[in-house]
Amino acid sequence: MHIIDTNNYNLRTDLVMDNNLESNKEFSSNGVELYTAIKENFHYSTITFIDSSDIEQRNIIEKLLINELKKYITAKKVLIIGLGNRKSTPDSLGPKSLDQILVTRHLFSIGQVEENYSNVAIFEPSVFGKTGISSIDLIKEVVKIVKPATCILIDSLCTSNTDRLNKTIQITDKGINPGSGVFNDRGELSKNTLGCKTIALGVPTVLDLDTLIIKLLKEHKVNNIEIDDNLILTPKEIDYLIENLSFIIGDSINKTLHSINRQEDTDN
Repeated sequence: MHIIDTNNYNLRTDLVMDNNLESNKEFSSNGVELYTAIKENFHYSTITFIDSSDIEQRNIIEKLLINELKKYITAKKVLIIGLGNRKSTPDSLGPKSLDQILVTRHLFSIGQVEENYSNVAIFEPSVFGKTGISSIDLIKEVVKIVKPATCILIDSLCTSNTDRLNKTIQITDKGINPGSGVFNDRGELSKNTLGCKTIALGVPTVLDLDTLIIKLLKEHKVNNIEIDDNLILTPKEIDYLIENLSFIIGDSINKTLHSINRQEDTDN
């Protein structure tokens, strides 16, 4: 059993909704909504939905995500980093999103590339428990090699609200602290630490029971809490949800960074 003093504890869960931002609703249709916010010159976008597997909602989600990403990404040399652990399903959103990305950096190094294609590289640092090396240290070294104008960090997030589990896609140009949502903060990834524009994109895939308890008790001005176990909760259908969301994210990034004449487009 351990005691947490909530007076000294800084909650970090969702990129947006748990940070007390005053968001503006920009769009609402068919169960899909878009909220935007600005705080301390940092931008935040949140797309909420009911069911990402619903075809109509999925199409709307993709269109909104592409439009928002175009606002954040202004350069054509991009490094996309998939944070998390591929072998832990709720934490595999980042690595599995990378599987969808069209990588082109090697083509730029060997010859001419059509104008509509961006210079894109990907990197999967895995996690400290698997490699024995801090993912942040690895990312910093890769950034030195690739020298991107923009880094996109894709990660699974933690939320204190079950209604947002796998039903929210969040974007910010502030950066991210990997692991901080589950009491395992490894440090900051941002423009300050990487030296380039840094965009974080994530989906809340787990709910930390301690975080939920702390949030509720802080609201009732309870300062000291005794906790036996630190439980992480995730939906039983998480395998399907991760596959679906990682495809939406990867496909949206491709359509943002590249202009591709897809077969289904030419057939219409």
